[in-house]
Amino acid sequence: MYTAIVRDPLTSAADYIEIDKSGVINNKPAVHDGPVYICFAEHYDYWCDELGIDRSRWGWCHWGENLTLLKRLRAFLKIRQLTLDAESGARVPCMKLSWRCGQKDSWLPTLANSGRVGAYFRVLTGGRVHPGDHVSYESFSGDPLNLATITQLAFDNSLKTRDTINLLLNNEMLMRMNKWLLQRKVTTMDDKLRDGQNAWKEFRRLRVCRIVNEGGDIKSFHLGAVDGQPLATYLPGQFLTIRLPDNTIRSWTISDWDDNDVPSEYRISIRRAGVASTWMHDICDLNTILSVRSPAGRFTLDRTSVLRQIYISAGIGITPMLAMMKAHDRHPNMQTQPAIWIHVAKHGDNLPFHDEIPRFENRTFTKAIFFTKPRPSDIQGVDYDYLGRPDMEAMRMIVGAPFTWEPLGSGKMESEGSFSIASICGPPEFEASMTECLKNLGFSAPLIRSESFSASGVVLGDVEQAQPSL
Repeated sequence: MYTAIVRDPLTSAADYIEIDKSGVINNKPAVHDGPVYICFAEHYDYWCDELGIDRSRWGWCHWGENLTLLKRLRAFLKIRQLTLDAESGARVPCMKLSWRCGQKDSWLPTLANSGRVGAYFRVLTGGRVHPGDHVSYESFSGDPLNLATITQLAFDNSLKTRDTINLLLNNEMLMRMNKWLLQRKVTTMDDKLRDGQNAWKEFRRLRVCRIVNEGGDIKSFHLGAVDGQPLATYLPGQFLTIRLPDNTIRSWTISDWDDNDVPSEYRISIRRAGVASTWMHDICDLNTILSVRSPAGRFTLDRTSVLRQIYISAGIGITPMLAMMKAHDRHPNMQTQPAIWIHVAKHGDNLPFHDEIPRFENRTFTKAIFFTKPRPSDIQGVDYDYLGRPDMEAMRMIVGAPFTWEPLGSGKMESEGSFSIASICGPPEFEASMTECLKNLGFSAPLIRSESFSASGVVLGDVEQAQPSL
């Protein structure tokens, strides 16, 4: 991972750094947009004591700060002709700091709750700073919202309402990076309130209100409530378990994404391939009543992740990927995250929903379509990108190379290809092959998620273990 936390201190009185209103001149931060990061000697002493670390092992700048102060001061600071304002932003510690200090990431909430993490300052008047310069305390702003509170709130998962966070978000002095983090937190709180609303137990009667022929032996069935009561919200990637009139039970993925507070309908998309799917294609018609369980399933989009998202599908396995990609494209927490979509189909007639794939505006999106048996009318470079199936060489080229992105919207950052979450959906052999490729490219097992589908799109595996989001 790209980081600017490793640096050497300047200690000679002849040395200096030059600072203007944008920050330290010629300094290149990795991600953060704070102009000047200041840490305090007392923080070093405190954490060495707490962690049992020999103080001599941590030289100045060990935490990646631009300036280290021997005494903590509260607000406006004066250093020679340079003036800094503390009412800028708090440092919200991340895994880079835990790595730098030799600690597990589980240390980060403890670190944040202490408030002893330094602070970001904005520059009111630029100038030069030399080691040994005297720092004077100029004035106190009187703002009751202090920087330690911001750091603590970023890690506080016990908040049930957004009132306190809204006070901070409306503060004009708050640094953009802090606003970004706190806004993500508010959105996540909203998601938790919305997810699983109106879920029901056992089976419920839903009516087929629309049927669409998608081509390639695939039909989409739109299901609405019979009783007029609201439908349950669902997570992108979840499925519906349906009992047919002959008591056959199948589970098909919801193939669309509705980000309204209450979905107006569900869409499932089924390929004709077996007895149940044939009944749906040939017998099920408008106004057919089906018995349906509340949306369920654990193979869903993680809307809290900041990693690049890779979606890999084959055949009818496109259905959960379509819902996930639509949610990724529209979700406020994922506006800067790049995406890759890899899909395998026989030919152009077997590629449904192509026009529904989001464009992922304002971020990098890579689309790689593989046709195993293209028609004469299918043109490579127009209708598809690769002939055959994705092998190790193709996967290394598409997902294995480092990529550049702007995780906080404040500066570009380069990450290894494996700094991604990969979601795989398709036949079991396809799932196993793609998982093996990703592991060979350095992807760790927790960052590879998969779900197996039958040829018709039935969710395979232990469906009973996937509980509705009540």
